[in-house]
Amino acid sequence: MTVQTITLNVPETLYKQLEAQARAAARSLEEVATQTLARNLPPPVEDDLSPAMRAELNAMKRLSDESLWQIAESTVNPDKVALYDVLLERLHADALTPEGQEWLDRLREEADALMLRKAHAYALLQSRGRKLPSLEALHAQTR
Repeated sequence: MTVQTITLNVPETLYKQLEAQARAAARSLEEVATQTLARNLPPPVEDDLSPAMRAELNAMKRLSDESLWQIAESTVNPDKVALYDVLLERLHADALTPEGQEWLDRLREEADALMLRKAHAYALLQSRGRKLPSLEALHAQTR
């Protein structure tokens, strides 16, 4: 990884907070400052995604918090979940037709894309300083 050097003018109180955090963690001030910056920047979009998915995730940076919450809290259509379950049962019973396999693949890809969008929306919201729900709260939403 290439490293760039920057000079920042920060208020003394902020500097003292970073210094205290570094001491408490037995780490260098530079490590703590770098970690703090990384935690508060929007997440990078992975290069191994399709160009369309990369473009969609990158565009999400410009969305309002309200729009990001809508994405983060979105769910898969219950009818599609039911169809996926039926097709998966047929796959395990070696009774899935080629057309059924295409549907199964398409539904899995849609669900994977939704999970990527949701995760990215939550990461963007966190980078904007928004409080995210706990894992328990997220599990309760899916019941």
